[in-house]
Amino acid sequence: MKIGELAKQTGLSVRTLHYYDEIGLLSPSHRTDAEHRLYDDEDIIRLQQIMSLRQLGLSLKEIRTCLENPDFSLLQTIDLHRTKLRAQISLSHTLIHRLDAVSKELRDTQSVAIEQLIQTMETITMTTQYFTPKQQEVLAARLREKDTEWQQILHEIRVEMNKGSDLTHPMTRNLARRWLWHMSSFVQGDRGIYESLMQMYAQEGTVAEGWGMDSELFNYILKAIFAMAMADFTDTAIPRQEIFTDTTLEVIRLGEIPIRAINLFVLGTEGLLLGLLAEGTSLAAQALTAAGARYEAVQPTVKKWLGVRPNSPMGSEISPLPFAPRVDLVVELALKEAEQLGQPRQIAPEHLLLAMLEEYKVSPPPGGVAAYILKEELDIDLSMLEQQLRSAIQAAQ
Repeated sequence: MKIGELAKQTGLSVRTLHYYDEIGLLSPSHRTDAEHRLYDDEDIIRLQQIMSLRQLGLSLKEIRTCLENPDFSLLQTIDLHRTKLRAQISLSHTLIHRLDAVSKELRDTQSVAIEQLIQTMETITMTTQYFTPKQQEVLAARLREKDTEWQQILHEIRVEMNKGSDLTHPMTRNLARRWLWHMSSFVQGDRGIYESLMQMYAQEGTVAEGWGMDSELFNYILKAIFAMAMADFTDTAIPRQEIFTDTTLEVIRLGEIPIRAINLFVLGTEGLLLGLLAEGTSLAAQALTAAGARYEAVQPTVKKWLGVRPNSPMGSEISPLPFAPRVDLVVELALKEAEQLGQPRQIAPEHLLLAMLEEYKVSPPPGGVAAYILKEELDIDLSMLEQQLRSAIQAAQ
């Protein structure tokens, strides 16, 4: 096939084919006596590969590398092209849905905010750059499901950022934990979506506002998470005697006993609840008893929920038991309660119970085991329990 005929049938210009010849990307296998280029079947197969790879976005240099690889075949090129086209078709469907929404608003209200159009375009550009079409579908569904709670947590974090709240404050650390929980629930173990989200938030700046965060808020969240992680690490080195009253230390000691009995060597909120009931004299214990909670009823329920693990000789040597992550949060919230009630850095049993009830509100369902047992197994009104405990604290002051 002569160069003019090949150009006509493929839609390429003669100049382009000349250039491919000059750089050695596609040199015709034959020439006439007059040095006219002649292309055979193998040349046309190579040109098909070049055109497909160009449409995939590869540079001419990258295409040459592919074609010089003896393991690279025409079938691979066609499969790559098919995959790309499917992605483009999926993206077109996504774009149609978004434009349909704008069209509907125009029909219903005869107007649409320019900012909304710009945001739509920015979102399309951003999502197509960072997410595959399949990931875009997943993200759209999860954003619809979780938009209200996601926006609420971001709002609370922004309020603390604007207030200049100390990153080491229990409230800030609690918000950092909640953000991580929401992110974990949103990502649902999809590492690809998580990495794409992090890259987008880190690089897009104000464009990411359409997804709830600008770069300033994102950086604040990262600092809060770092402060939380450092606090978790360093708090393990702080003697418990410095932040717990003697009665609270006794609550923790008594709570460890039934937990060790089932060969579980970490103290969760259920252990704290058992400790409060076993100690029996604190304002928290009295409020629990008045609400209908009894050690004899809670202990077998905890055993049923957690089960009995095989005996571990090493576990019995752990003293004191380390706190579970939820208890770390309870301690942070208890410090806040103590501070608000005029007892900074002195956590009494009543502060622990108030914090356990608060942790149930802010944690992902079903919350801590202790609060769940009180509410679901014992049918105790947690709001009423909190109200009665606060009244008892006020009366005792």
